[in-house]
Amino acid sequence: MRLRNRLAQRILVASALLGLLGTLGASFLAIVLGVDAALSHGVRMSAALALAPQTSECRTTPGWHFRSPDGVEVQAYDLAQVGAGSPGARPDPRLLARLAQGEREPTLFYLPLFRPDSTWAGASLMKLAESGPCSLLEFRWPLMDERATVGGWVLVAAVLFTMLAATLSTFVVVHPLLQRLRRLHRAAGMLGASRYHSAADGQDDELGELSRVLDTTHARVQEDATRIEAQKHALERHLADVAHDLKTPIASLQLSLELASTTPTEPTAALLRQGIEDTVYLTSLVDNLHLACQLGEGIDPTAGDPRVELGQTVERVVRRLQQLARLLGLTVECSRPDEALWVRCNPTMLEQALGNLLHNAVTHGEAGGHVVAVLEDAEPGRFRLTVLDDGPGLSAEELERLGERGFRAQATRRRATRGSGLGLSIVRELCHRVGFSLTFAPNPPRGLKVVIEGPRASSSEPA
Repeated sequence: MRLRNRLAQRILVASALLGLLGTLGASFLAIVLGVDAALSHGVRMSAALALAPQTSECRTTPGWHFRSPDGVEVQAYDLAQVGAGSPGARPDPRLLARLAQGEREPTLFYLPLFRPDSTWAGASLMKLAESGPCSLLEFRWPLMDERATVGGWVLVAAVLFTMLAATLSTFVVVHPLLQRLRRLHRAAGMLGASRYHSAADGQDDELGELSRVLDTTHARVQEDATRIEAQKHALERHLADVAHDLKTPIASLQLSLELASTTPTEPTAALLRQGIEDTVYLTSLVDNLHLACQLGEGIDPTAGDPRVELGQTVERVVRRLQQLARLLGLTVECSRPDEALWVRCNPTMLEQALGNLLHNAVTHGEAGGHVVAVLEDAEPGRFRLTVLDDGPGLSAEELERLGERGFRAQATRRRATRGSGLGLSIVRELCHRVGFSLTFAPNPPRGLKVVIEGPRASSSEPA
C-alpha cells in the first residue's frame, strides 16, 4: 500500500503539472499568435475605416485622435518628433523600440494579472510615413470584461479537465500495475508453502518474468523440502536400525566376556563362540550401515569405471566366515574358475554385499549344515554366482519379499532376535545399481538358492 500511495501520488502530480503546463502553453500560444494575427488585420482595417473620411484632418492637425463607438481609440503622432519615448508616456516606449527594430505593427497586451490598474487591454502602433502629424498611429482597445470572463471560465474549465484527465490516466495506468505487484507480493509471501498461489502473470515484461521466476523457485523449494523430509525419515530409520541392531549383540558380547572372566566353571568355548559371533555381527552391521548410507546418498558403485576380480573376492569372504561357521557347526566352501573373472563395481561395496549374502546363509543354517558359493561362466561375456545352503528354507510368499528393507522370515524371528533385514536389502540395491540380476529360489530338498548374474568386464583396467 505504501508503494501504491507514493507511486499514485507522484504520477498524479506529474500528470497534472504536465497537463497544466500544456494547457497554459497552448492557451498562451493561441492568444499571442491568434490574437496578434487578428489584431494585425483589425488594426489595418480600423486605420482604413478611421482615415477614410478624415484623411486630410489627420494630416494637418497635430495630435489628431479618433474614438470608435466600441471604445477603440486612435491617436496620431509625428514619428519624427516622438523619439524613443519615456516610461509611462505615449506611445508606449516598448512599442517604439520594436518599431525602430523594423517591426511593422508592434502590439502589446496588458494582462490584468500584471497591470490591474490599466483600463486598456492592449495597444498597437502603425507607421504610415517617416514624418508628419499623421505619420504614426497608436491604437488602444478597452478591456472586454465579458469576453475576459468567458475566457477565464474557459481556462478554468481547461485546467479542471486537465486535472480530471490526469487522475483518470493515473488510475488507468497505475491501477493495473499495482494489481500485478499485489499478486506478486502475495505469491512471494507464500513461497514454498502448500497454499502457494501463482501470480499467473503471463505478460512478456519484467513483472511477468518475475512471476515465472517465483513459480520456478517455489517448485524448487517444494522439491528440496520433499527431499529433505525424505532424508529426515531415512535418518530416523537409520538411527532406529542402529539402536535396535547394536543393543542385542553388545549386551550379549558383554555378558559373554563377563562370564568368561568371572565364572571358572562355565565352559569357556561356548562363551568365546558367542563373543566371536557377536563380534562378526557387529563388524558386518557397522559396514552395512555405512554402505546403506552411501547408497542412500546416491553414490554410484560404478563411478570411475572400477574393476574387481570376482573369484578372489568370493574366496576372501569365504575365508573370513569359515571360523564363525566352524563355531556354529557348519562348513563354508567355494568354487571358482581358474581364469580371472572381472566385473564393474566398487570393490569394497561388492565385497560387503557378498559378505552379507554368505553371512546370512551361515547364521541361519543349522549344525551340520553346508554353505557353498559357486562362481562360473554363464555364457560368453557373463558370469553366474550361486550360493546354496541347506537351512530351513522359506515359503513362496516369503521368497517374494526376501531382500525388502526390514523384512525377516518368521523362522528367522523365532531363532534369532537380532537383525533387521538390512544385509539382503543392500545386496538387492547394489545388484540393481550395477546391472546384476538377483533371484531367490528353494534349494530342494531344503534350503535356499541365491543366484547373481551379470556382465563380465574385459580386464582389471577401465576400457
